[in-house]
Amino acid sequence: MTKENSFIKNSFITLVRQLTSIVIGTLLIIIIARVLGSELQGEYALITNFPAILMMFVNLGINISTVYYVSRQEINAGESFFNNLIIGIILSVIGVIAGFITIYFFGDKLFKGIDDHSYVYLILLALPFMLLNTFFQTIFQGIQDFRVFNTILVVTQFTNLFLVLALIVVFDYGLVGALIAFISGHALTLIFILVFSVKRFNLKRSNMRLNIPYLKKSFKYGFKSYMSNLVTFLNYRINIYLLGFFIGNGAVGLYFTALNLGEKLSVFTQSISAVLMPRIASMGTEEERNHLTSIVSRFTMVFMLAFAVFLFFTIDFLAPVLGSDYKQTPFFLKILLPGISLLAVEKLLSNDIAARGKPEINMNVSIFNVIFSTILNLILIPEYGATGAAIATSISYSLSFVIKAILFKRVSGEAYAKFLLFKKEDILLVKRLIARQPFFKKLKGS
Repeated sequence: MTKENSFIKNSFITLVRQLTSIVIGTLLIIIIARVLGSELQGEYALITNFPAILMMFVNLGINISTVYYVSRQEINAGESFFNNLIIGIILSVIGVIAGFITIYFFGDKLFKGIDDHSYVYLILLALPFMLLNTFFQTIFQGIQDFRVFNTILVVTQFTNLFLVLALIVVFDYGLVGALIAFISGHALTLIFILVFSVKRFNLKRSNMRLNIPYLKKSFKYGFKSYMSNLVTFLNYRINIYLLGFFIGNGAVGLYFTALNLGEKLSVFTQSISAVLMPRIASMGTEEERNHLTSIVSRFTMVFMLAFAVFLFFTIDFLAPVLGSDYKQTPFFLKILLPGISLLAVEKLLSNDIAARGKPEINMNVSIFNVIFSTILNLILIPEYGATGAAIATSISYSLSFVIKAILFKRVSGEAYAKFLLFKKEDILLVKRLIARQPFFKKLKGS
């Protein structure tokens, strides 16, 4: 199989599984939104985002460096597994302790609208599962086994959906049921990964040890990506806490639902982006890298913008589906669409830059973005509430894309038109790819 065919096949496999994930994830959003209502949905958003933020603080970029070094075959999958297991357990303990301290001393301000902080303490149980799942999943990304990589995503979403249906729809456990489902979904995913990995990598307890030289190298490379991902994640999520602080949980519930639905759009680029980073890291020449990223970026740009326009005119049907509490959610999603569409391309360019061994560029841009976004949110949220949060998010996402496009041009030497504008030869490429697919061959033959 040629490299081009392999890339297309892996992207297609990833896309199919992530489309399954997006369907399950959307059902999950709708069920939780309808059953809990906007107020409790707001509490759910604030609580479940807490372990995600802690995970971003404590992961130290191990997940990114795993993809980079495994794809370059500088460490094998078995060694990487044990390394990630040991360091993941250590970092999980640190994260849980940090979470307890944060809730105890700052809980009243961070979780202003949540009277019972025992729910926030409870959600800390999810942190070790989330962190280890991420560390192990990126091993499969590094070895470019995208069947397993994406199956892990589907397992998490499916188990969460099943448990939500059982705990909050059938048994009516409300918010606590949704939180238990969240924790259990990640725990069951970890069990799946462990069972599969033991067989796949022939893991033995006697081989469990830290590879110290690799660990040092991993921290050195990963820390730059860690800082970038940390501040980027804060940029994505800080307005949820600002919205809760200034306006209240109801506004958080409406905005979080719109943001969650909007981010499901990025599944189309995640399917390609997940394949792109290890492929770029393993390529030998700049010409190969530039050619691949430019094609992917052009296709993503035209697809995301077209899909965003389609959604803008059809998204109003969501309000009745979500329930009477969510009449404003489609409006917030419309505001978010331009930024989310451009962010999809920005993520591709970011992965290319990181795969070239220059993650510090992404880090510097992310630091600027989170400062800019925070200032914008502080200006707009007190005055305009969730509408202000959506405007600030869309503007900061769009600005991030513009900056990253400029920097990618400098790093790669590619002209803007080459990686942003759809070309005549792209249409011919699509026709060739369609013609190769067995399904379309059968149609043509019949």
